[in-house]
Amino acid sequence: SPSNPTGEVWSADRLRSVVDWAREHGVLIASDECYLELGWSSQPISVLDPSVCGGSTEGVLAVHSMSKRSNLAGYRAGFVAGDRDAVAAITEARKHLGLLVPAPVQAALVAALGDDAHVAEQKARYAARRDLLLPAVQAAGFTVEHSEAGLYLWCTRGEPCWETVSALASVGVLAAPGEFYGAAGARHVRMALTATDERIAAAAERLRDLPLRVTSPAP
Repeated sequence: SPSNPTGEVWSADRLRSVVDWAREHGVLIASDECYLELGWSSQPISVLDPSVCGGSTEGVLAVHSMSKRSNLAGYRAGFVAGDRDAVAAITEARKHLGLLVPAPVQAALVAALGDDAHVAEQKARYAARRDLLLPAVQAAGFTVEHSEAGLYLWCTRGEPCWETVSALASVGVLAAPGEFYGAAGARHVRMALTATDERIAAAAERLRDLPLRVTSPAP
């Protein structure tokens, strides 16, 4: 939480119920939190927050990436925190598998984690794009579901996703078919906020020309 592709944010109560169940059954939880600092209508919460884990990291891991918060996708850098024994085992395995992170990348990681200003600046940039694209998508007849956090809008026109992709392409807008993310996304598309400001503005403008969905009359 937040989810990719839906942008859904789980509450502390829901996360805590998962942690409680996992501990009861001896299951290790690894929570992907790379969008944690990109909350919009909901504020994401870490699985390591005391309200979720009860102040203990037993059986819980939080996985973070610099790709989203710091726009450093090419560095392939991040970190994992939580259960002491699990982190130690991961560290040992990485050493023997030759997966050590190069020193310059480690230095960049330390610098990025020590600076909150660039994170706020990046978030503001994405927020401005979202404020422009979201109403344009809704005005074009889409229902935007979840999308409470993260870098995407999870949208549907109530039709198979490939029909939506084709309609969007006809006006010069690209979107990812929801089917890429599993059967539950077969009638959704994912629109990203990661294009440039100019491209987001162009997409919002082009959505005005999107063909209306043609529905078959009821039998």
